[in-house]
Amino acid sequence: MREIVHTLFQDGFRVATRAHQTLERLQRAREFLGVIVPGDDHEHMSMLLHVDADARLLIIDELNPPRLAAPLPGDELLCLGRAGGMFVGLRCRLDGPEDWEGYGALRLDWPHALYQLQRRANYRVPVRPGDVTELELFRRGARSLQAECLDLSASGMRVRAAAPTDFELAGNEWIERLRFRLEGDLIECAAQLRFVRSPRGPAGDVSTRLVGIALQQLSMPQQRQLHRYVQRRDRELLRDGRL
Repeated sequence: MREIVHTLFQDGFRVATRAHQTLERLQRAREFLGVIVPGDDHEHMSMLLHVDADARLLIIDELNPPRLAAPLPGDELLCLGRAGGMFVGLRCRLDGPEDWEGYGALRLDWPHALYQLQRRANYRVPVRPGDVTELELFRRGARSLQAECLDLSASGMRVRAAAPTDFELAGNEWIERLRFRLEGDLIECAAQLRFVRSPRGPAGDVSTRLVGIALQQLSMPQQRQLHRYVQRRDRELLRDGRL
C-alpha cells in the first residue's frame, strides 16, 4: 500500500472537482480503505461508512488493527481506496470518535485534498505462472473443459481453452460448476460466460477459445481471497513499473 501512497499523494494527481461524487462512489463500492497516519510505521484498514456533503464530514470504520495510541483530533490521515476503477486518495483530519449505529467509528473533516491516479485500477490482473491451476469448467449437457487462466479479478477471469469437441461455447452460457486452485487453495463456484472469441493463428487455426467468465455464488471467504490476491498482484505490477 505504501508504494501506491508514495506515487498517488503528489500534486500532479491532486484534483479539485467532483469530490462529492467521487466520495459517494467510494462509499457505494464498499471497498476497504487503506489508512496511514503520517509518521506511523503501521498500515490500517477501514471502510467509508457515510458521506455528508452538507455537514462537510465523513464517517469511517474504526482502524483495524487499532493503533496502540489512538489518533487524536487534528491528526492527519491518508486514506486510499478505489472509485470508478481508479485509485483515490483522501487527505483528511480527524475530528473525533463517533458512535455509528452502535459501533465505534471515526469522524473526519471533509478532505482538504483529494487525489486520483489517472489510470484504470487493475481489477483484472495478469496471473503469475502457477498461481491458478487445475482450472476446469463443468458444463451442463456437455463435456467439461480444462482451461488456462490469463488474468483474474475479484469477480471474473479471462481464460484460454481448447475448442469443445461436442457443443460450442456461447456467450451468457451458465456454468454450474467452475473449479480451480488459487495459490494451492481450492475454489469452486458457479460462473457465466460473458464473451467467447476464436483467435485466429497465422495459418487460420481456430482450435482455441478466449473466454470471459463472471464468477457467481462466491462465498465471502472466497471473495476476500480473490480480492487479496488481485490487490497484492496489482501492487507488484505497479511497483515493477508494468502498469
